[in-house]
Amino acid sequence: MRKIFTLFTALMISASMFSTDWDSIEWLGDGAGDGAYANKYKVAVAFGQNVINIQKPGFAAETGIYTTFPAAISSCSLEAGKYVIEGAGMVLYLSAFTAKETAVAVTAGNVDYSFKVYYADGTGDVTPDPEPGTDPDPDPEGLTPATYYGTASVLVSGEPCAFEWSITRNANSTLTFEITWAADIVGAVPQICLEGTFTTMPASGKKALYTTSATYTDGATLNNTFFYIAYAGGVARVDITGYTVGASNEKPDTTAIESVGAATKAYKTIIDGQVVILKNGKRYNALGTEIK
Repeated sequence: MRKIFTLFTALMISASMFSTDWDSIEWLGDGAGDGAYANKYKVAVAFGQNVINIQKPGFAAETGIYTTFPAAISSCSLEAGKYVIEGAGMVLYLSAFTAKETAVAVTAGNVDYSFKVYYADGTGDVTPDPEPGTDPDPDPEGLTPATYYGTASVLVSGEPCAFEWSITRNANSTLTFEITWAADIVGAVPQICLEGTFTTMPASGKKALYTTSATYTDGATLNNTFFYIAYAGGVARVDITGYTVGASNEKPDTTAIESVGAATKAYKTIIDGQVVILKNGKRYNALGTEIK
């Protein structure tokens, strides 16, 4: 059952469970040459995913949507023969899309990505947006998310680089790790070493985000856990110290409300792998800018 949480809580749902504001997303460029696919396709991308355009590279048997991910791709939910993988890039053949809206899941590295493709001439309807101002379920379920914050200055290419990081204990007892850095890091490939196991984190710009599938009970202490950022010419390690799940130094997650003002209810969620804030029937990004 979908869980919706008010004020200091978060809603964690997949791309296939929430409607997409397609009017706010640009049409894909037609790189196939003749303009036949212009104004036909859109992609609601996952966090860390990069969509280029519609094209037919040499390794592809058909024209399709060319997209890349931060690590080598190992699987795709589309029917076999409807896509081709080339390392961290892939082409999703246009013949795979016959519906107005299609959900796609891709695994790259150790990360699962969920995104949606819109086809203007497709069959069926898109999932309608909820009515503006409609209050969600007033009876929250699960824990109140709380966040542990940290900062560090680490040498990158011989120069100090400022990092900010956080660990959020979510309402469903999973953990979300987030790290941002102040300077440009050429070729950055961020990973989280979680109790000795390395996992690539989806990254966008100077930020990386990862949510565990495993759950953690209060009192669990994370040992041998740190952020590990490989880059052109070296690596940077940002240690996570002193974190115990449910510890008193966790703070209520108020980012969503502070970002857009606390005049009315605000809800922080992840839609298509990106942090989105819902308030008064409108959507905002994590910086408080309205998403049109």
